[in-house]
Amino acid sequence: MAHNKFDRRNFIRKTAAGTLGIGLTVHKAMSLSDQTDALPKIKDYRRMGRTGAMVSDIGSGVPYSESVLKAAIASGVNFIETAESYDNGNNESLIGNTIRKIERESLFVTTKINTSLGIGASQDDIYNRAEASRKRLGTAYIDLYMMHQAQSIVKVGDKNFHKACDKLKKEGKIRFRGLSCHGSLWWQEQGGSLEDILMAAIDDGRYDVLFFPYNFLDPEMGERVLKACKSNDIGTMIMKSNPVGVYEEYERILNSGGELGVFQRKDYETKKVQMEKARAFFSKYNMTSMDDLKKGAYRYILSNENVSTICCRFRTFADIGLFVGLSGEKLDSASAELLSDFRDSMGFLNCRIGCNSCEGSCPVHIPVGTILRYYYYSQYYNEKNTTGNPYKELMSQYPNRCATCEGDCEKSCPHNVAARSLLLDAQRIMS
Repeated sequence: MAHNKFDRRNFIRKTAAGTLGIGLTVHKAMSLSDQTDALPKIKDYRRMGRTGAMVSDIGSGVPYSESVLKAAIASGVNFIETAESYDNGNNESLIGNTIRKIERESLFVTTKINTSLGIGASQDDIYNRAEASRKRLGTAYIDLYMMHQAQSIVKVGDKNFHKACDKLKKEGKIRFRGLSCHGSLWWQEQGGSLEDILMAAIDDGRYDVLFFPYNFLDPEMGERVLKACKSNDIGTMIMKSNPVGVYEEYERILNSGGELGVFQRKDYETKKVQMEKARAFFSKYNMTSMDDLKKGAYRYILSNENVSTICCRFRTFADIGLFVGLSGEKLDSASAELLSDFRDSMGFLNCRIGCNSCEGSCPVHIPVGTILRYYYYSQYYNEKNTTGNPYKELMSQYPNRCATCEGDCEKSCPHNVAARSLLLDAQRIMS
């Protein structure tokens, strides 16, 4: 066993140079004047459904700094997405400060509102919050105003949201309305799967744009929704586009075995076999970094003509170089083979956000999908500070439940995801 552990650790060092993970490396930001001219430019603009707007195929999601956002705009990015809840409204203010001296008509600005469970807050409340967002953005109008995280079919028809949007649109304060969805919060409000909610929004007829997860790991649902959006001339925004797993961290925990009590011994051999498949995957492609895989994940989405834009988080100038550098590109056959092999060999480390298939089998009704979505944020975006999200509150209701469970979620997962193990790691990292 010791020899096997040594081999796996050596494999991680060789294939990852100590940096394998789903997050992009955070590079030290360089000055705007030094970097803007050297950055790549957007090569493709796509029609955002019936809005008629031509938006950059690579859009800005949740900008991190004014200087980086300015550089992204200078590179041709004209789609900017945020929400009232991001940094308690300060992200909207950051965008407002950045675009103040930029021609407004050249940009497409989107923000979102969180509404309560069931039928939303009052019409006046939604209207006033939209006005507050508009003022923080420092703009005469918001291009796209969205319902944030619609979690049921009931939410799709929220009369207060639609009445507020009708009034705001009539007054010229918003131009279009949209809806974002990560899946059903089934433990609080029954209301259908992610696909059910999105299809209900399409059938509703009032939404101009939809925002949802789509990636190469489990593309079938996303492609059905994208096709339906195309048929109804609805624009599409893509999130959770890069599902590359947390290999080095997972390997470290696996190697700890029963010593830290993270995995029961009966799980060890199963996980060992799965990680050996990972080892074979990296060996087959002689991979020394994740760059090819990351880029392939985005090219996969850009190859779908029904996608309007991918929302990417520009944290540094290096991120602009990576994401904007992919604009206009398509997936080639070699990358397609790589992604397919990755899906077969490594898919067990990635929860399919919005699937929710396993949750009904949990004896204590743990919201697996929601917790693993926050886990995704913690790993991909290095967001391990859980202040302001419900993760701690959720986990406080299920102390140590996963550690002593038989793993019903894993047994019922149609994608063979190591759900219980990932839940344990989420608890270790974030609680």
